Amino acid sequence: MKHLLCALLFMLAAVAVGGCAPEVRLLDETKLKDFSLLSGEPCEAPCWNEFVPGETLYRDAKLKIDEDTRYTDVQEAERKEGSDARIFGFAPEEGQVCCQVFSRDGETVTSLLLQFAPDMSFGPVMDRYGEPTYVGGEAPAADQAYMALVYPEVPMVIYAFVAGAENGRLSTGSEILGAMYMSQDEMNLLLACSQLYDWGGFGGFNDYIDDNFDFVGEDFDNEEICGSA
Repeated sequence: MKHLLCALLFMLAAVAVGGCAPEVRLLDETKLKDFSLLSGEPCEAPCWNEFVPGETLYRDAKLKIDEDTRYTDVQEAERKEGSDARIFGFAPEEGQVCCQVFSRDGETVTSLLLQFAPDMSFGPVMDRYGEPTYVGGEAPAADQAYMALVYPEVPMVIYAFVAGAENGRLSTGSEILGAMYMSQDEMNLLLACSQLYDWGGFGGFNDYIDDNFDFVGEDFDNEEICGSA
């Protein structure tokens, strides 16, 4: 995927590697132990930790994470020249970097990327939120892959583990690796600039991932809209 926004959809592997780690480890017990996706506490997705994409101020989110003893290793990336975007990451206490908070305009949180310890499975998530609308996927290692399951109306993306591109299959037992919660405007932009597959039920990674996309965003080839997204 050629656009930055689309790359965000598949940035889970980059967060999974982290630092100078030599290998991808998607199933990682040191990541965030958080069940709010299923419990709805303290708030319903796409809200997390009372951060609401599209509403919560970026500075307030960073201050809250800085002051919360459950989180550590809070680091803000250097701003790129000519861009208003801001992003910071953090780790759970005594864990690995798991999560990122992103603001497109530098003022308001527009998306939250959370990488979870593999304590939840897709079955209960689907029971709560229904079937996804679109699907993407990436295989950062021969024996490790994940499906990105897109829920435009929530709006969020759920990442579910499958055991590699060759033999991996999505099932109700697939571990949930993470979630990206987004403002509705951010989701609309992602869809406008993405190539995805229509949800067709449970199946193998290779059953979905090929060059024949079912869904192509209406602005995918528009560099003015998507080139810097």
